[in-house]
Amino acid sequence: MSATIYAVINQKGGVGKTTETINLARVASNDLRRTLVIDADAQGSLTGILAADEVARDQLSFADVLVGESIKDVAVPGIWSSLSVLPGNRNTDKATKQLATEHGREYRLREAVEKVRDDYDLILIDCAPSLDLHTVNALTAADRAVVMTQPGKFSLDGLGELQQSFDSVQKYYNPLLTVAGIVVNGMRNTVGHRTWISDLESSTPWPVIGPNVPMRSLIQDAQEAAYGLDQWNVEPKLGRETYEMYARHYAALEKLDLRSHLESVFPKHDFSEMKGL
Repeated sequence: MSATIYAVINQKGGVGKTTETINLARVASNDLRRTLVIDADAQGSLTGILAADEVARDQLSFADVLVGESIKDVAVPGIWSSLSVLPGNRNTDKATKQLATEHGREYRLREAVEKVRDDYDLILIDCAPSLDLHTVNALTAADRAVVMTQPGKFSLDGLGELQQSFDSVQKYYNPLLTVAGIVVNGMRNTVGHRTWISDLESSTPWPVIGPNVPMRSLIQDAQEAAYGLDQWNVEPKLGRETYEMYARHYAALEKLDLRSHLESVFPKHDFSEMKGL
């Protein structure tokens, strides 16, 4: 069965796109799913965390795929089993200039991904914090989009702009593109944030995928150390609870027996009375 392709997106930086992608990939790895993660962000943050070996500056990357290289030749092994990474780096500017006058430039990633789609069970695209050519390529290649956001007035305004971009991509490049839902990151239990969530749910046509991700330093700590939250022994209880949040996001997107999965990842914990499993 061919992989489902998800673009994890927002036109703003710092809203948790890379973190969400990494943790979905970790759940997929624990579920023994063959996963390709595509780093479409020139900053290459995801590559620095998930690539098993350091990726040199002049190594082939996502940008080279857009100008004709095959994903099979460019992808590198990831740090977890069954994980591959299509690296991202600053070479994206090179691809933008080279493709500026070429026809069909919006379809380059889609054409490349279709050639390897049957080799994977899941493909995740970590998009750049913009709506440039690379992000259009990501949305044109994707089946579904996961929209990341965080509480704040300007975030709601940005979602309106993003919806217009989706409508444009659907109209001109990918009529089958759908939005799987919105994930809220950086949530605090305050009146302001709860009101913001209520406003979001009443104003967006897209479903909100729960649970909302709270502000927790261990998420960033584990990420920077290239550990899955289930591997994080500094605060194991909090790590397990946070891993479960991302597992629930994954289960909202892909088929997953959530209770069996969590029991296999955390065999010493009793999940029998946990709600929603």
